[in-house]
Amino acid sequence: MNALLIAKNWPEPASTAAGRRTLDVLDLCREAGYQVHIASPAELSPFQQNLSDLGYEPHSIAVNDTGFDSWIASLSPQLVIFDRFVMEEQFGWRVREHCPKAATLLDTSDFHTLREARQQAVRQHDRENTQPPYPPADLFTATAERELAAMVRCDRVLMISQVEIELLQSVFKLPAEHLLYLPFLIPELPDTDAWRPYADRQHLMMIGGFKHAPNKDAALWFKQAVWPLVRRQLPTVECHVYGAYADHAVQQWHAPKQGFFIKGRCDDALETLSHYRLNVAPLRFGAGQKGKILEGWLTGTPTVTTPVGAESMIATDALGYPLSDDPERLATTLVQLYQNPDNWKTVQDCGVEALKTGFLREHHAPGFIGTLHTLQDTLTDIRHRNLWGRILWQSQHRATEYMSRWIEAKNQHPGKK
Repeated sequence: MNALLIAKNWPEPASTAAGRRTLDVLDLCREAGYQVHIASPAELSPFQQNLSDLGYEPHSIAVNDTGFDSWIASLSPQLVIFDRFVMEEQFGWRVREHCPKAATLLDTSDFHTLREARQQAVRQHDRENTQPPYPPADLFTATAERELAAMVRCDRVLMISQVEIELLQSVFKLPAEHLLYLPFLIPELPDTDAWRPYADRQHLMMIGGFKHAPNKDAALWFKQAVWPLVRRQLPTVECHVYGAYADHAVQQWHAPKQGFFIKGRCDDALETLSHYRLNVAPLRFGAGQKGKILEGWLTGTPTVTTPVGAESMIATDALGYPLSDDPERLATTLVQLYQNPDNWKTVQDCGVEALKTGFLREHHAPGFIGTLHTLQDTLTDIRHRNLWGRILWQSQHRATEYMSRWIEAKNQHPGKK
């Protein structure tokens, strides 16, 4: 059997948590018995994973291109996974037309609608120059219309956040059976005896790719609103910010005299984190699970975050410190943990417990693999019950397909209007 993942970007597991998750999904497909293929219209990157070395077959594809039609018909996959809803918009109708019996799965990575709505709420807060809490997020947006349409057009939706599953059920009334939960996966618990102790660590660390808007906002907000409060009490302590794709604007935040350093791309996040006393994830908006927090727990680096950061990762009362997005409270927490080895160890232990209860592969992989095994056998029944999906596949509701066909025709005949 063939499984095809249509990816927005080629996975860069060393750069993004999303890249590592993509490889987890591919690995589970292979374990379910599929020959795994991955296709993307993105440009090649020097930092992307060598997929052939892992036994996966990569293919470059193009949007608005009839060449995709004959190619996918020849591949004839039994399972097609769309990496984010924009890939379903571009290629979903082509898959449906040329491989109508292929089961389709949308991997949202995070619920884009929620992330963008929170971003707008934070921007409103910044314009009004008020203190948290931030204004409520408006979820009923144009992005929601597109993302939810892609969800119901697919046979199943893969979610990384239980919070977002509950939101989709309660607010948007998606049926529970349509939503599959798969968090970040770790093969086993880390060897805690190998961790560097409190006394052998120093400074604070942040990590996150700067193409991702929540990470960029978090770094700037922390530098402006929180770091001066920390530095005032810990004048010799530094904050080192790592992340791929730091543009010119981000480089301007580099301020050695203030103890704030932009370090750029990190070749080995886990090894680097293991040298720091604290990991900071000061997210003001976002969605899904956060790889930077998971990496802190995996290296025994106590991680201080905000309510948005903790969401879908750990219960708010299980962190070992009071959760807040108030700058003064965040600064107080960071200073206390940095100076107090007992409190530091408590938070480290909380991270281990979170790994144990929420992210072990053995707890989540069998259920997902079992679903893959039964998808083909139950596909007719799944599509029969998916009334809204059937409605959207009616010709009068296929705007994304007809727009793509128009662009394709225009590209073939550039001189015609």
